[in-house]
Amino acid sequence: NGSLSGAFARPPPPDAMASFMFFGFLTAQKPHYEDRLDNETEAPRLKALWRDMEERCFDKYLSEVNDDQKGIHVYQLLKHEVAQCKMLMQTDNRREVMQECTMKLVSLNRRCMSTAEETGGRASLRAAMDR
Repeated sequence: NGSLSGAFARPPPPDAMASFMFFGFLTAQKPHYEDRLDNETEAPRLKALWRDMEERCFDKYLSEVNDDQKGIHVYQLLKHEVAQCKMLMQTDNRREVMQECTMKLVSLNRRCMSTAEETGGRASLRAAMDR
């Protein structure tokens, strides 16, 4: 009789099992339910904003270019980050991710647009990457 008692153990209620499975599904699918940019209207405007920051920084870069100085100008970092953000947008257009990208670009753009005396001219790669 003792061996039969395990055969008659009650399985978990179907509601509990379904809830647990659905919770697992939601957890796995979380990025799909997060707020995303609209690819037809918002994404092009964001890319245009990034392009505008890059172009203004490029103009500043051209006015400051000096072959005697060592290091990387902030424009080069900004250009690299814009390219990274554009590539990321193709696979992950969540608002939170794009906001982080834009905040990085705005920070680099501010550094670029500040006067050369404030930033010490060109930034070294190590100092730029630490920020």
